[in-house]
Amino acid sequence: MNYVVIDIETTGLDPIQHEIIEVGAVRVVDGATTDTFHALVRPETSIPSEITRLTGIDDFMVADAEPASTVLPRLLQFIGDDTLVAHNLQFDQPFLQHHVDKLGYTLIQPDGLCTFTLSRVLFPTLSSHRLTTVAEHLGIVPESAHRALSDAMTTAKVFLQLTEQVLALPYLLVQQLAQLSGLYSQRTSDWLTELSLHVMAQKADTIPDDCEVRDGLLYTAPPPRSDDEKSKPSTWPVKDVIQEALALLSANGPLSEFLPGYEPREGQLQMAAKVGEALTAHKHAVIEAGTGTGKSMAYLIPAALYAKTTGERVVVSTHTMALQDQIEERDFPTLLRLFGGELSLAVQKGRKNYVCLRKVRNEAGTLSALASPEDIQGVMALLVWLSRTSEGVREELSSKSVGLGLWGRVQSETETCINKRCPFFRPCYFFRAKTRAQAAEIVVTNHSLLLSDLKTDHRVLPKYEALVIDEAHHLEEQATKHLGNEVHAAQIAALGHRLSRDQGRNGIIRDLLTRFETSQSLPFAMEEKLKRAQEWIAEVAQSADVAFAVLGNMVPAGKNELRLTDDIFKHPSFIQFSEQMASLRAPIHALRELVKGLQEWAKTAATDDEAGRILDAAGYLDQWLQGVELLEEMTVPSVERVTWIERRGYGRPRYSVHTAPIDVSATLRTLLFDPLPATILTSATLSVRGRFDYTINQLGLRDTLDEQRLITGIVPSPFDYPSQARLFVPNDVPELAKMSSEEAATWLTDSLYHLAVASGGRLLALFTSHQMLRETAKHLRAPLAAKEIAVFAQDVDGSRTAMLEAFRNNPRSVLLGAQSFWEGIDLPGDQLTTLVIIRLPFAPPSHPVTEARHERLTNSGQSPFWVASLPEAVVRFRQGFGRLIRTRQDKGVVVVYDKRIITSKYGATFIQSLSGVRPRVAPEQDVLRQIRSFLTQSS
Repeated sequence: MNYVVIDIETTGLDPIQHEIIEVGAVRVVDGATTDTFHALVRPETSIPSEITRLTGIDDFMVADAEPASTVLPRLLQFIGDDTLVAHNLQFDQPFLQHHVDKLGYTLIQPDGLCTFTLSRVLFPTLSSHRLTTVAEHLGIVPESAHRALSDAMTTAKVFLQLTEQVLALPYLLVQQLAQLSGLYSQRTSDWLTELSLHVMAQKADTIPDDCEVRDGLLYTAPPPRSDDEKSKPSTWPVKDVIQEALALLSANGPLSEFLPGYEPREGQLQMAAKVGEALTAHKHAVIEAGTGTGKSMAYLIPAALYAKTTGERVVVSTHTMALQDQIEERDFPTLLRLFGGELSLAVQKGRKNYVCLRKVRNEAGTLSALASPEDIQGVMALLVWLSRTSEGVREELSSKSVGLGLWGRVQSETETCINKRCPFFRPCYFFRAKTRAQAAEIVVTNHSLLLSDLKTDHRVLPKYEALVIDEAHHLEEQATKHLGNEVHAAQIAALGHRLSRDQGRNGIIRDLLTRFETSQSLPFAMEEKLKRAQEWIAEVAQSADVAFAVLGNMVPAGKNELRLTDDIFKHPSFIQFSEQMASLRAPIHALRELVKGLQEWAKTAATDDEAGRILDAAGYLDQWLQGVELLEEMTVPSVERVTWIERRGYGRPRYSVHTAPIDVSATLRTLLFDPLPATILTSATLSVRGRFDYTINQLGLRDTLDEQRLITGIVPSPFDYPSQARLFVPNDVPELAKMSSEEAATWLTDSLYHLAVASGGRLLALFTSHQMLRETAKHLRAPLAAKEIAVFAQDVDGSRTAMLEAFRNNPRSVLLGAQSFWEGIDLPGDQLTTLVIIRLPFAPPSHPVTEARHERLTNSGQSPFWVASLPEAVVRFRQGFGRLIRTRQDKGVVVVYDKRIITSKYGATFIQSLSGVRPRVAPEQDVLRQIRSFLTQSS
C-alpha cells in the first residue's frame, strides 16, 4: 500500500458549520516520504481569534489564497487511491468528506489509518496520545504545531515509527491485532496483515523469552518459582535498631557512598530514632515530619532493620498511589543496595487493580462488529500491554487506551475467580503480587486495602506485626468510607443490564444458555431456572430502579444529599420504598438459590473453560444481588451509623445511597491499634498549634496515650520558611462568601489577573467551590490570553493529571484547582511561585456525616467548631500552604483572600500552625508591589 498523510486546519470543530483554512499532505511510498502538498484556503467567513492564536493563521494570510472549490479538487488528485493516514482521522476525514461532497466530489478511500488510534493501541501506558507527545516519545522532533504541512510531516514520521513498532511485536499478537481491527477498519486490518507477513518472514512464530502463550493469549511470563520463595534467613543480626538506622543515615554511612551529594538531615535522623523506638519498645507513634524531611527513608530503614532482626513483616500504608509508586520506584532500589540485596520488598494493591487474563481472553474472543470501536481498540491495547507488563495493574494504563467500562469487564475479582481451575492461575498477575507479598519482609499497600483487610478479618493482606501509616491525616476519612457502604443506581442497573437485556435475548444468562444448549452437561432443572432467572432479573431491576427514584425524589430541590433521620423513616415516600423492597424478597431468594446452583454445576463442568463461564455468571449475579440487598440493609435505622441519599446531575439524575460509621475511633482502636505491637502514623500535617489532640482523639489513640504507649513528635522541615516564603493577606478584599459566584468571579478575575502578570504565570489558585472556580476561569481566560498567559481549570480543561502536566510544561500559565489540588502535587523550583488560597478550607457542615458527628459532639457538651471543624480546616490549610515550598532553593508567595485569618478569634490557629511564617497585611495594591519586589529579588 502507498499512503498519503494529511492534516487540515479549520475554523472550528463542526464539519457542517466550519471551514477548512489550510491543508497539508505527505506521500509515503516504501517507507519513505516522496512528495508533499500544501495550500492555504480562503474561507467565506472571518477566522476566529482563538483559531489565529492556535495556528497563527489570520484573515490577512488567507486573503489571496484560493478557495476550497479550487484547493480540494487538487488535494483529491494528489491523494488518488492511496490510503489516507491522519493523526485523528475521525476529525479530518469527516471534514474532508463534507466539504468535497459540497463540491460534488467523493473521497476514493474514506477508510484509512489513524495514528492517534494506533498509538493508543501500541502505547497503552502513555498518558497522552497527542501528536507532539507521541512524536517526543518516539524520539521525533516535532515540526511547528498546528500548521497543516508541519503536522502532516510529523504524522508521517510517527506513522513510519509505528510501523517499526508493529514489526517488533510477536507474530501471534500482530495477527490478533489485524483480526480485531477488521471489526472497525478494513484498511487498518489490511495494513496489519501485510506487516504480519513481514514479521513471519523475519522471526516466524517465535515467542519472546519473557512471554508465554496459553489458550491463544500472549502475556509476560511469571518469574521462576524460586523468586517467589521466602528470602534467605536474616544476615543482619542487629543489636540496636535505632543506632544501626542512624549509622546508615549518617554522613559517613553507606548512603553517602552511592548517593552523590548525600547530606544527613537532622529531621530525618530524629524521625528514624523515634520510629526505631516505637518498633523496638512496642509502642505506637504519631510523628509529624515537615516537607523535605525525607520521611519515607526515615521509616523504611528502621522498619527494614526491625524486620531483618525479628523476622516479623512490616506493612507500610499510603493514601495515594503516587506515594506508593514513589516508594517502589525510588526508595526500594536504595533499600536493596543498603542491605546488599538481602531484603524482600513487595507492593500489594487492591484486587480490582489487577487484570484477569481469562477475562481478557474471553473479551477478545467474543468481540464482533457490533462492539464499539473504542472497546475493540481497548482490547487491542490490552493485548499489546500484556506482552510488556510485569505487574498487570490498572495504573499503568492510560484511561484513553482502556476505558473504565472495559476495565470493569476484565478486572480481577473475588466473585468471578475460579482459582486453580483457571488456565491462567499460575501466571495470574494478582496471585503473583499476593505471592510476593506473602514472602516479603516489607509490604507497601494503601489505606483502602489496609481498611478492607480490617473489614474482612485480615483476609486481604499477609499477616504483619508492625505498621507504618504515611499520609495519616487521611486515615479517619478513609476509615469512614471503607468501614461504611454505598450502592449506586447506575452500577446496579449496568450490572443487571449485563446479566440480562433486550427482554432476555442478550446478556450473560442468555450467553450461558446458548453456549450450553447442545451440551449434555446442562441439567434440565438448571436450564429452567436460567430461563426463569431472566424474568426475575427484569423484575428486580425494574423495582430497584423505582426504589432508587423514590428515594432520590425525597432529596429537596437545590440540595444533593438527604440524611435519613427518624422523621424521614416515617415519611410516606420512605414507606413506599420499604414496600417496594419487600416485594423483591421472593425473586431475590430465588436468584440466591440460582447462584448456589451455578456454583454446584461448575464443579461438574466438563472443562475448565466451561467452569469459568458458569462461575462468571454466578459471580456477576452474586455481585448484583449484593448491591440490591445492601440497598435494603443500609436503610435500616441505626444509632451507630449515618445513612444518606445522594442525587447528582440534572435531567437524568444519578441516585446513590451511602452509610458510614459516625465514630471510627473505637473501631480503629479495637481492630487496628490494640492488636498490633507497634504502629507509626506520619504526615506533614498532623498537629494543630503544635499539639496532637485532634489526631489522637480522631483515631482512637487517647487510651494509648494515657497508658504511656504513645510516642509523639514534630520533626521540623529543613526549609527556611521565613526567608523562602511570604504570606500576604490583602485587608481590602471583599467578603466573597456574601457575594454570588458571578460577583465573586468578577472580583477574583481582576485580582488574579494582576497577580498572574506580576509573577509571569506560575500561579496556583486553590478554591473550595467548584462553581466559583468555573466562573472565574470563564472570566479570566481572555484577559490573561492577551498577556500570553494560559489558564488551566480543573474539570473544565481536563483531568487533574492533564492539568498538572500542562501547567508544568507551560511556565506562563495559571492553574485553578479545587479539593484534590490542595495536596499531593509537587511543583518544585520555579514551576510555582505564587499560591493563592481563595477561602479557608472549612468543610460544609451540612454533609450528613459531618452533621451527625457535630450532633454527637453537641450532645456530649463539646463545641463542634473548636473540636472538629477548625482542626480539620487547619490541617487542610497547611496541606495547601505546603504546595509552595518543595526544596531548599524554592521561593514564593502565598496570598490568602480570606480576611478571617486575621480578623477572627480562630484565625490565629491557622497562622500559629505554620512554620514560622507570619502574615503581611496591607491593601491589595501594596501587596502587589511587595510581591513584585520579592519575586524579582528571588529570580
